[in-house]
Amino acid sequence: MATQEEINATRRKIEQLSAQHSNDVRKLLQLIDGGAIKGKAANTLTRDLEGFDAGLKSVFRRALALVDEARPDKV
Repeated sequence: MATQEEINATRRKIEQLSAQHSNDVRKLLQLIDGGAIKGKAANTLTRDLEGFDAGLKSVFRRALALVDEARPDKV
């Protein structure tokens, strides 16, 4: 089992990774919107990124829910 400090650190790390992921996806979409990729390829990549984003956000929500269920060791 984990201590409360370890549980809190895990929560912060998951939140950090989630924010980093969101920033990365947003930057990629900005590149596409800025014309780095055009046409059908841009449309396909945008759809793929949006699907990837939704899926990973779901994973992060589930991970946070599991952390919220964790109970610290009694010392």
